[in-house]
Amino acid sequence: MSTRLLHISDTHLGNRQYGSDIRRDDFADAFEKAIEYAVEQDVDAVIHTGDLFDSRDPSLPDLNRCIDILQRLETAGIPFYGIVGNHERKMDDQYLDLIEKTGAAERLTKHPTQATDEVVLYGIDAVTKPAWHAEDFQLKAPPEGTFTILCMHQLLDPPVPELFAEHPLDDVLERVNVDLDAVALGDYHETVGTVEAGTKVWYAGSTERCAKDEIEPRTVSLLEIDGGELTRRERELDTRDFITIGITFAEDDDHSYAENVIDRHHVEDKVVSVVLNGESTSVTSRDVRKAVINRGAAVCRVDDERGGPDIDLSEGPRGEIESVDRLIEEKLSEQNLSEISLEIEERIRTDSVARSGFDNEVEELLMEAQDEAFDGQAVTEVEGQE
Repeated sequence: MSTRLLHISDTHLGNRQYGSDIRRDDFADAFEKAIEYAVEQDVDAVIHTGDLFDSRDPSLPDLNRCIDILQRLETAGIPFYGIVGNHERKMDDQYLDLIEKTGAAERLTKHPTQATDEVVLYGIDAVTKPAWHAEDFQLKAPPEGTFTILCMHQLLDPPVPELFAEHPLDDVLERVNVDLDAVALGDYHETVGTVEAGTKVWYAGSTERCAKDEIEPRTVSLLEIDGGELTRRERELDTRDFITIGITFAEDDDHSYAENVIDRHHVEDKVVSVVLNGESTSVTSRDVRKAVINRGAAVCRVDDERGGPDIDLSEGPRGEIESVDRLIEEKLSEQNLSEISLEIEERIRTDSVARSGFDNEVEELLMEAQDEAFDGQAVTEVEGQE
């Protein structure tokens, strides 16, 4: 009897892309469509490989909607297994732990989770670049004769192009002590895959477009394991269309010229990105945005490059770099910092501790580090002095 799983990833719930509540709803709608497809297909389980949420502190409405959607799986008797991605990662307890308490999800770990009699799942949460070489990839041995799948949230080469990857895939396969049949990945938003030393490795891609250059349709991966063989099929999700319009101005071009260019495109209900080039004129970015929205676009972003780049702080970093935190982690990885220094740095950067309690938190971390370094002897001797 075969096992059927649905692999989804990078749902980024709560993402107000371009500062738009419409886009926040779009991300939730895409996740809901993926879950509905899992119910329609009557899969044995759903696996999610990280960045369920776009933020480490999702809003209560986003959290509630996520739980409501997942409860449809629970009603259908389909378990939801997940790991934590880099966008949502916190220092201690994760929001996935909170959802697990509702019974709507289960967090994968380095211990085997039996999806079916035939298939075992493992999970390793997103690992920061500074902590990568110290990470323990040892997994507890699976039951004999089972098909093993490891879920991770990392940019690995292959299948990610070397230019964008953080680590070589070989590094993972060599450090894992279990013979893996497959590695299901998240963090890369396109659907790509490879086979390395007999292990099938792939990304399901994101369920919504997180950037205008993510041109390909959004997908989820339907997996079928039968007799120790895995077959993967991509299911395209119906998401909102993106289009890009370029307007190049001459010195005397006015509002009517811009509107004529816009009218050559069907913008209704779409996410529209407009790039302004050429000469500076009386037509402003706001004028163009208003003209696009008046023609029925759901969302419009305008980049005015006539007088230099138009910086939109609401969007955040663009392209393949997904967060400021990742840039910081890359720089920290180049420094020879201790594990305790890195932990204190992340607590400061992520503001995971209230300011009023920060001194006590840091003192506790330092005491724990000292206790571990001296095997408890230094603390004991100090406490014993009169």
